[in-house]
Amino acid sequence: MDTLFYKGFFERDSLLQNDSLLFHPPGICREDQIGMPVELRPHLPYDNDSLTLLLLLCFLLLVVVIVLRRRTVSEQISNFLYPQVSQSSSGSHSDKLNNSFFGGWLTDGLLIIMACLLYGTLYFLYAKEHWTLWTVPLTTLHWLGIYSGVCLVFFALKQLLIVTINHIFFPREKRRLWVQAYGFLFNSESILLLPLLLATIYLRLSPEIVIYSFLFLLLFVKTWVLIKDFTYFFGKFYGILHLFVYFCTLEAVPILVLWTVLGRLTNYLTTTL
Repeated sequence: MDTLFYKGFFERDSLLQNDSLLFHPPGICREDQIGMPVELRPHLPYDNDSLTLLLLLCFLLLVVVIVLRRRTVSEQISNFLYPQVSQSSSGSHSDKLNNSFFGGWLTDGLLIIMACLLYGTLYFLYAKEHWTLWTVPLTTLHWLGIYSGVCLVFFALKQLLIVTINHIFFPREKRRLWVQAYGFLFNSESILLLPLLLATIYLRLSPEIVIYSFLFLLLFVKTWVLIKDFTYFFGKFYGILHLFVYFCTLEAVPILVLWTVLGRLTNYLTTTL
C-alpha cells in the first residue's frame, strides 16, 4: 500500500487503527515508490523452463546416440570386460560399422556434448545454493552456457593431454585397448548422470543425497579407470608409483582445476556484474 494513499484515505478509519485486527501499516516506502518493496527469490529448479529444455535436449541426444550405435549394450560391456588383444586387418562388417563416422566419432561427439551440458547443469544447481545468482543480470541459459562451455574446454584440453602422454610413453596396441575402455567408462558416466539430474530436479532430492550419489558415481568410474590403467600400462608391481603419478596427473588434478576455475568464475561474475 502506498504511504500517501494510506494517509489520505485510511488513516482516520476506526477499523484501521493500531488496536484493530484489520490494521496493517504500510511498509517502508519512498515517497515516489509505487507498491511494496519485495525481495527477489530464485526460481525453483523443477519450475525452470531453461533447465527443462536443456534436460530434454540431453535426452534427445541420448536417443540419437542409441539409434546410431551399431553395437548393443551387452556387446559393449563384453568388449570392456574381455577386450580383444588383436584384430584382423580386414575386420568384420559390424566392426567396420562401429568404427564408421555415424557409429563412432559422431556418437562420441554427441555424448561429449551431452556430458558438458549435464556437468554444467550439475554445477549450476550447486552454485545456485551457494551464490546469489538471481541478483546478477544473467539468465539461467547464460549460466548454463558459461558452465557448459567451461566444461567443454576442459574436456578438450584433458583429451589433448591424455593423447599426447599416451602417444609418447605407450605402444599403439595398448593405447587402442585403453581408449576403448576409457570411452566406455566416460559414456557410461555421462548416461548415468542424466537420471541423477532428473531425480534431483523433479523428485526434489536433498543436496546431501545428490552430492553423495554423484561422488559414488565418480568414485566408481575412476576406480575402473585406475584398474584399466594398471592393466594396460603398469602391469608390473614396480610400476605402482608411476601408476599413481599418471592417474593423479590425468584424473585427480584436472578435476580439482575444473572445480577451482568454476568457483572463481562464479565468484567473479556475482561480484562484478
